[in-house]
Amino acid sequence: MRLKSFSAKSMKEVMAEVREAMGPDAIIISVEQSSTGGGVRVTAAVDGDQSPPREVTTPQTRPAPATEDKQRGPSFITPEFDIADLKAIIGHHGLPYDLAERVMDAAKSFEAASLADALAHAFDSLIGFSPLGLSLPRPIMLVGPPGAGKTVSAAKLAAEARVNGHSVKLITTDMVKSGGVHQLDHYAKLMDLDIGTAQTAEDLVTAIERDRPAELTLIDSCGVNPYSMDELERLVRLLKAADAEPVLVLPAGLDPAESADIGEIFAQMGARRFIATRLDGARRYASLLTIARGGRLALAGLSRSPFVAEPLETPAPLMLARLFATLPTALSRKRAKERMS
Repeated sequence: MRLKSFSAKSMKEVMAEVREAMGPDAIIISVEQSSTGGGVRVTAAVDGDQSPPREVTTPQTRPAPATEDKQRGPSFITPEFDIADLKAIIGHHGLPYDLAERVMDAAKSFEAASLADALAHAFDSLIGFSPLGLSLPRPIMLVGPPGAGKTVSAAKLAAEARVNGHSVKLITTDMVKSGGVHQLDHYAKLMDLDIGTAQTAEDLVTAIERDRPAELTLIDSCGVNPYSMDELERLVRLLKAADAEPVLVLPAGLDPAESADIGEIFAQMGARRFIATRLDGARRYASLLTIARGGRLALAGLSRSPFVAEPLETPAPLMLARLFATLPTALSRKRAKERMS
């Protein structure tokens, strides 16, 4: 099956391009309307063994030189990026060699009109995307190493659920870290919520069953060393007692190989999704891909801010592609140095 992306000012124009380039049997995969009124983008597919449509032989006058390039064909034929741009993105983010090759091959296999479109296709084929809902049948336990952003992520999810009218139950097992309970309790009071505390598996079951069931039950766990078997075993006991889904939380900007190892460890404990935090404090995001690839984990949310009022962002291939494609400029680096001097 061949995939192509088409862009035009209106649906009528873009469908004409689809029919001309791929024939009447083309299947529309997706339609994306620009939020700023800048046009329509359509992704279409056709079986690879179908012969291309015959060229229109209607006589036409030769266009003037100034408009000839514009009338040669749809914009996807001459992409707005080249391989050098793609290599620059991959090099900046520091993707491991084998993953870089996969991203490169996947991006080049898609006839996209922009670098972001090509990267979006590559990411969509290489990793999964599974946003967290605001009403879930099982409790969600946020897990990961200390300082990853679990407490803030729990507060963000709780706040978003409350704003949208869902009942929330907020529980913490983080009784070890100094101020851990107080931090979550502070966030909970701002949302007119009470938090439950649990030090043991039995305490956790009691906290979950206390009062009536909530549409969203969030458990903030104590940070664990992913290479400490004792800490992992304690976490597993809590997960089993609560029958909770573990969701890994890791900050962006970590070493890609280390992130892959951590993703694999938590995947063996039952994690199937992860939240990437502190995107505002990182400029290289290779770890987002290696976490997903290492543990076969789907990206569930992104956090660019430490403020609870700014919710987790819903991940999607094009959104992640635009994040990767936006490189720091020389001017921004210069301003950062000036602020430090």
